[in-house]
Amino acid sequence: MYPGQSIIDDSEENLQPRIASGVEPDILSQADISVVQECESSIVLDEPQPVSMRIPRPWRNPIRFVGWIFRCIGWVIQGLFGLASLVFFLAVLAAIPVINILALGYLLDAQGRVARTGKLRQGFPMFTQAQRLGGIAIGLLIFLVPLKLLGSFSSDAKIIDPHSTNTQVLGVVTLIAAGLVFVHLLFSLGRGGGLSCFFRPIKNVRWMLKHLRSKSYLEQASESVREYVQSLQFIKHFKLGLFGAAGVLMWTLIPTLLYSFADSTQGIQILVTVIGGFLLLFVLSLLPILQAGYASEGQFSAYRELRQARVLYRRTPMLWTFAFLVGYGLSLVLYLFKVVAPPQDALWMMTIVFVATMYPARLMIAWVYARANKKESQPHYLWRWFWSLVTVLVCASYVFILFFTRDIGANGKWVLFEQPLLMIPSPF
Repeated sequence: MYPGQSIIDDSEENLQPRIASGVEPDILSQADISVVQECESSIVLDEPQPVSMRIPRPWRNPIRFVGWIFRCIGWVIQGLFGLASLVFFLAVLAAIPVINILALGYLLDAQGRVARTGKLRQGFPMFTQAQRLGGIAIGLLIFLVPLKLLGSFSSDAKIIDPHSTNTQVLGVVTLIAAGLVFVHLLFSLGRGGGLSCFFRPIKNVRWMLKHLRSKSYLEQASESVREYVQSLQFIKHFKLGLFGAAGVLMWTLIPTLLYSFADSTQGIQILVTVIGGFLLLFVLSLLPILQAGYASEGQFSAYRELRQARVLYRRTPMLWTFAFLVGYGLSLVLYLFKVVAPPQDALWMMTIVFVATMYPARLMIAWVYARANKKESQPHYLWRWFWSLVTVLVCASYVFILFFTRDIGANGKWVLFEQPLLMIPSPF
C-alpha cells in the first residue's frame, strides 16, 4: 500500500474527522478535494460572526464607557480642528488677488457635492488636506514664534550693549537654537508633517537616519509631495471658480450698473436705478438656484436654465425661502465689515469671518437643491404663491438695503458688485 492509499479509499464520513484533526493527505483525487473544500467551508461558516460595536453601558463596564467617552471627545476635537483648518485655508486663498478664484472654486466644489448627493457631510472635500496643512502651520508656529522672540531679544541686546558678555552669549544661544529648530522642523516635515511629529524630536531623528540609508527615500518623499499637490486639484478648482464668477457677472453686471447709476433723487437717474433694482430683484431670486445647478453639473450652460430653476423652486418653495433668508441675511451682516479697509497683511483675518459665514449658507442652498431635484411632485398652488410672495419680500428687502451699502462701504459703488453669497467671500 502506497502512502495515502487509505485516505483515497475512505468514505466521506471517514474523511471529515481526519480533516478536522489536522491530518493532511499525501495524495487526493479530484472528488476528495471537493469534499475537503466543502468541509473547510462548513467549518468557516460555523464560526461565530463578529458582533457590531455598540454604545457601552456605564453600569456594566465603566472602564469601557470611559474609554468610549474619551474616543468621542478625541473625534470631536479632531473634527473641529479639521473644520478650522479648512476655513483658514480658504480664508488665506480668498485674501490673495487672482488666487482668490481658487477659494470660490473650492466652495463651488463643496456645494456641487452636496447638490448631487443631498448629504451635508459631502460638503468638505478638502477636509483631509486642510487638516494636514493646519497641523503643519501649528507645528511651525509653536517653534518659530519663540525663536522670533529670542531673536528680537538678541537684537535689542546688541543695540543696548553690543560688547557685553551677556550679549555675546545670547547671540550664540540664538544661533544654536535657530540651527536646532531648523533641523527639527526639517525632520518633522520629512517624516510627514503630522502635528504629533513636531513633539517627538528623538523619534524623528531615528526615523530620518533609518530612511536616509535607503536610496529610495527621496523618490518616495517627492512622490508623496506630488500626490498631495495633485489632490488639491488647483487647475480644476480655478476653472470652476472662474466660470462660476463669470456666470454670476453675466446676470448681475447690467442690473447692478443700472442700480448704481443714481447719485441724486432727481431726474432720469432715479428711474434708471429703480429699473435696475427690479431687474436685480428678479436675478437674485433665481441666481442661487442657477449657481447650485452649475456647481452640481459643472457646465456653464446651467446658468441659462431658467425654466429648470423655476421648476425646482416650485417643488420646495418653503425651503428655498429659508435658504434665501439665511444667505442674504448673513450677506447684509458681512457688509458691515466693508466700512473700513483693513491693512493688506491683516486682510485674511477678516476673510475668515466671510468664509465661515458663507460656507454653511452655500451648503444649505445645495442641500435644498438636492431635495428639490429628487422631488417630483409640487405642493398646492396656494402654498407656492404664499412662499413666492415671501421670497420676493426677502429679496426686495435685501436689494433695498444693498443700495445704502455703497454709502458706508470703503469701495463706494463697487461694493454692490461683490455679492458675498454668490461671488468670492472676501471683504475687499
